[in-house]
Amino acid sequence: MDPKLLASSYAAVRRISRRSGSSFYRSFWLLPRDKRDAMSALYAFARITDDLGDCSEPLTLRRSWLQWWRQTTAMNLIGDGPQPIRLADEVEKLSTNDSIDLVRYANEIMPALRHAADRYQIPSRYLLEIVDGVMADQEKNRFDTFEQLEHYCYLVASAVGIACLHIWGFRSPLPMQSAVDCGLAFQLTNILRDVSEDAARGRIYLPRQHYEQHGLEEDDLLSPRRDARLRCLLLDEAERASELFQSGWRVWDSLHEDGRPMFSMMWRTYRKLLQRIMDEPDAVVTRRVSLGMRDRIGIVSNHFVGPLYRRLPVPPLELAVDDSVALSNRDNSA
Repeated sequence: MDPKLLASSYAAVRRISRRSGSSFYRSFWLLPRDKRDAMSALYAFARITDDLGDCSEPLTLRRSWLQWWRQTTAMNLIGDGPQPIRLADEVEKLSTNDSIDLVRYANEIMPALRHAADRYQIPSRYLLEIVDGVMADQEKNRFDTFEQLEHYCYLVASAVGIACLHIWGFRSPLPMQSAVDCGLAFQLTNILRDVSEDAARGRIYLPRQHYEQHGLEEDDLLSPRRDARLRCLLLDEAERASELFQSGWRVWDSLHEDGRPMFSMMWRTYRKLLQRIMDEPDAVVTRRVSLGMRDRIGIVSNHFVGPLYRRLPVPPLELAVDDSVALSNRDNSA
């Protein structure tokens, strides 16, 4: 590939990632430069994919964009050696506007994405599943069973996480179930945090089989209010997430040293957010629960300041607490 074209593409993905303002982007600085650039390529790809699904254009147009984007992604990830960027057919039939220019996005992102995928041997299936997750969100925002929700969370979170693991580096065999569970834990935490926000958009991600067990109906989730039944539902789901966090941490032992700080920072951030929800489940009814400035600064300092990072408990203290709670629950049920 033309070095100038590749350099331009990496500059573009770094710009897209930087402009997102995401705390996820800031954690890239825990990685060496080459891996940081690869993460920017992955993040920019996921960010544009999300934008195609979340914009205000009609649903049929968004679906067409995503189908074209998936096909173009697949075409550019298949094959070896330097190749020109390829675009799926019939892009001229898809109307564009100032904010959504499919051809520009493909030309900006695909060279860096393909280079990163080749360099770090990211299987194309995980990158395509990122698009599949956004496409699934266009089709369905209700889940009858937890198994259906798990599949959705895998597409929108676990696939991204496994792609990240390839960039960070790991020693084989990777504990794949733990890698999947870690993504599920993160996404389930997001779902619990966003109960009120999703309700305002007419979306319910908590599974029907679970909320009906607590005597709740769909209307109770679309117009959430402080309610003992909803509180119990949220705590039950949080307990499931806690167990998934336990499994997810097992990835740590397989990770290369380069990737451990970023993994630790993400795991501890999401686990602390889950704890905030568990401590005050009623809060998600009225607002989007988030970590306070003190917590955020503490997590960042503990990972960017070498002496503090080396003093972090491994495994995290939350795992010991979770084990203690699980043992107590088993004793109480005996």
